[in-house]
Amino acid sequence: MIPRPFFPLLFTGLIVFFLNACASSGKTDPRDYTVALATAYPNEANIAQERVTKYLARLKPEKRDQIAQNEYLAVESTEVQASEVPGLAGKITGQTGGYTDRGTQMCKFIMIFDVKTGKPVSNEGYIILDTPQRGTLGIFGGYTAVYIGNGK
Repeated sequence: MIPRPFFPLLFTGLIVFFLNACASSGKTDPRDYTVALATAYPNEANIAQERVTKYLARLKPEKRDQIAQNEYLAVESTEVQASEVPGLAGKITGQTGGYTDRGTQMCKFIMIFDVKTGKPVSNEGYIILDTPQRGTLGIFGGYTAVYIGNGK
């Protein structure tokens, strides 16, 4: 026979389990993709500006309204091997399966733009190894931004 205090304890345990499952099934916060910070070269800044300008000019009104719900856009300016960024190859961790030369891993230089003005928020950019899906949010150097890839 099961002791009587067992049932309230079992009931409470089940409630906690289901509440925890419901809480963890919601939307997750965007991930911080930043691996390193760098100042943009003039050419990188120009490429990023052109991409954002063209991207914003092509937006249909409904998409523009959707984008305007966020303050920032993240755009890829250039892509380089990790070995070209001083000190970066040593920061790359979490490689799975087989041998991987960390210096040959490709990384992207991302700049952040203000959605309303279409201008960069600073002359800094962020080195990232992987990206969120285009059109979704990610965190880059503390900015929560819609990632637009290369703007195409």
